[in-house]
This record gives sequence, structure tokens and C-alpha cells, in this order.
Amino acid sequence: MRALRHAALRTSLWAFAETWGTRLISMAVFLLMARLLAPAVFGVVALAQVYLIVLQALCEQGIPAALIQRPELEAEHKNSAFWANQVVGVALALLTLALAEPLAALYGEPRLVPVLCCYSLMPVMFSLAVVQTALAQRELRYRDLAARKTIGALAGALAAMAMALAGLGIAALVGQVLVDQAVAAIALWSISSWRPRLAFSRRHLGDLFRFGLSQMATDMVWAMSEQADRMLLGSLGAVAVGYYSVAQRMRSLMGDLLGGSTQNAILPLFARIADDRERVVRGLQTAQTTLSIIVIPVGVGLAVVAPGLIRFAIGARWAPSIVPAQIMICAQLIYWLGYFFGPVMTSLGRPEVRLRIAILRALTLMVLLVLGLRYGIAGVAAAFLISHAIFYGIELAVLRELVAFSVPRYLGALIKPCIAAAAMVVPLIKLGQILAPHHLGLALAAQLVAGAAIYAVVLTALARERVAEIAALAGQLRRQPY
Repeated sequence: MRALRHAALRTSLWAFAETWGTRLISMAVFLLMARLLAPAVFGVVALAQVYLIVLQALCEQGIPAALIQRPELEAEHKNSAFWANQVVGVALALLTLALAEPLAALYGEPRLVPVLCCYSLMPVMFSLAVVQTALAQRELRYRDLAARKTIGALAGALAAMAMALAGLGIAALVGQVLVDQAVAAIALWSISSWRPRLAFSRRHLGDLFRFGLSQMATDMVWAMSEQADRMLLGSLGAVAVGYYSVAQRMRSLMGDLLGGSTQNAILPLFARIADDRERVVRGLQTAQTTLSIIVIPVGVGLAVVAPGLIRFAIGARWAPSIVPAQIMICAQLIYWLGYFFGPVMTSLGRPEVRLRIAILRALTLMVLLVLGLRYGIAGVAAAFLISHAIFYGIELAVLRELVAFSVPRYLGALIKPCIAAAAMVVPLIKLGQILAPHHLGLALAAQLVAGAAIYAVVLTALARERVAEIAALAGQLRRQPY
């Protein structure tokens, strides 16, 4: 079990490093762009990225999960997957060019046409990285993936800042994505030892696709349901989408830092112990106990300081984004607490269960979004909060049926972090009220220090042994090669 804990924490640390590197760079660029560009510009690019996210799910075809989960992997599996991805990438690029004008007409936004034409390059670049990334994840080489993503993010950031300062406007946002993906793909190939051979096997591709089909469908349904808010908000105009995209950026940034980064590490780890249900249960309990200590205070703290953070970082003109941001941070906190449920289901060889849940989630979310749309961007954000709360319970119940474990004990791990996080809410609010009128930056710094101190003191008093155990594991990992 200790070996599993070390592997889980080691891969999580590198997964965190991968995302922290890329997202911090991305956030720096975002802050600059938000000060230079109008909300409508962000709205146009946000609408285009809805399509881009769906494209990425189509490019992957569920292949990464199939390559990671499969116990025995032959050369024919890798080669066949690679060439199939290239064909799909080119086909989707041509489809994007064909759909650019119809999609722009659908939203009544002609500025979408050149943006989508530029984004037609993305499926090809996505496809070049699918197999290489999956193989690195299978081998738990997260240090290599961290380096690759950081290099790409830095290149994209430099390109975007140069274009924005040159007054190129919307082209700066588009250029950031294209340069980031292109450089990241080149870096990935330079650090990977595997190279495809000119060989193709329908049988081996079929082995992967039978498993990957459910995963691809799940990814597609998830991507479309997650982007349904922006698709619907498009009817309110690019400005509304722009304000909403800023609120969503707060949610997605913290979600990537604390959730999505580790999610990629969980599938290969649990796939290795899928036949031992007792180890799976212990792994789930360890993940819940450890990660809740991190994600709960970050979510609570961020929701409290969001008004001052948005005003300080990007200016008062983005004030309409504050309430939706707070609601979406609360929704993301619930998602964080159960974000590994899906990957565990996949690692247990039950992707069809995850697909059924994803379809039900998408249908439920669509109904909630339609109802929330009448209340503007805050109502749309609330739809996500309600949906995440409902499906946290549903997924926990389903996982309980797949892997017998004590739900009260599992949820009990949340109590102490919740108490410690709640203890810092009122002091943070009061501190902001006192200092913010004089200096927003000083108020935010004081809130950060005070919140961390209060949480650490209360949590240590409540769960001293657990905190000491995590600190000891982290100390051991610092002394070990990765």
C-alpha cells in the first residue's frame, strides 16, 4: 500500500507541476488580454473554443484510455492507433473549414469565420500528440509531460503578448492557442523515444476501438454538456459570453490546478490494481482523504476573495463576472471532490457505466441550463452547481456498487477539512472589508496569508496525524528521483 501511495503522490506532484506551469503562464497572458481587449472579443473566441473542445474529443477517439488500460500492448496497437488518428485529424480539419461560415451564421457573428478557419489546424496537431501522450501517461512519465506542456504554454504566451501589444486584437487569442499546441507537439516528439512505423492492423485497432468507443462517446457527451452553457449564451450575444468566459476561466483554472491535472494520473494507477478490490477501496479512501485537505480550502477561499481578485486582476469593467464566478467555483469544488470517480470506473473496465452517467448528466444539465438562461449568466452558472451536486451523489452510489466500500467513512474524510475551511470564511470577509477600500492588492495578500494560517492551525488541531503523514510522504518523495 505504501508503494501505491508513493506512486500516486509522485505522479500527482508531476501532474500538478505540468498544470501549474501551463496554467500560471496562461493566467498571466489572460490578465494582460483582459486589460487590453473588450469582452466581445473574448466572447467570439469562447464560442469558437466550444467547437474546438468537441474536436479534441473526436480526435482522441477514446484511444488514450484504451492504450493506458490495456494490460498487454503490442507494437501494432500503437502504430494502428497513430495512423487512424492522422486520418481523423485531417478529415476534421477539412470539416472545420466547411462549417466555418454556417456556424458563424448560426450565431450571427461573422468574426467567427476567420477564427474557425485558423482553428482548422488544431485537429491535425491534436492527432499528432494522442498516442505519444497516452504512452507517456501509461509509463507514468509525468515529468516529461510537464516539460512539454510548459514549453508550449510559454511559447504561446510570448506569441500572444507580442500580438496583443502590436494591436492585433482577436488574432492574439487565436495565435496563443495555435503556437502553444504546435510547440508542445514538437517538444513531445523530441522527448519521446517511440516512433510510428508504416504499419496498420485493423484487428489491433479494433481491440482499442471496442474499449475506446465508450470512452469517446463519454468524452463527447461530457464535452458537449460542459460547453452547452456557452452555446446557449451565444443567443445573448458575444458580450454576455465574454463576461461568462471570465467567470468560467476562474473555474477552469482552479479545476485544472487541483483536479484535471491529477485525473490523468489516476487512470493508469488504478488500472494496475483493478483486480484487487481491497486495494482499490484503500486507494479511493487515500485519494479522498488527501485531496480533500487541498481542494476544499482552495475552493472556499477562492469563492470568498473572488470579488476583490477580479477587480484587482482585470479591472472593474469585469464586475458582471463576479457572481457567476463565485457560483461556478462552488460548483467546481463539488466536482473536485468526485473528479476521480469516472477514471476509476474506466480503470475497472466499466466505461459503459461512465457513458450512461454522462448521457444522463448531459440531459439533466441541458434542462437546467434552459431554465437558468432566463436569469442570465448567473442562472447558467447555477445550473452547473445544481448538476454537479446531483451527480456527485449519483456517481458515488454507482461506484459503491462497483467497489464495495463504506460511504459514511468515505464522506467522513471531508468533515475536518470543511470545518477548517469554514473557520477562515468570516475572518477573510472582514479583512477584505477593512483593507479593500484602501488597497485591493494588499487586501488580497493579507487574505491569502490569513486564510492559509487559519486553515493550517485548525486542520492540524483536528487531524494532526494525517497532516504529519502527508508531510512525511512529501519529504520522502523530495529525496527520491522521479
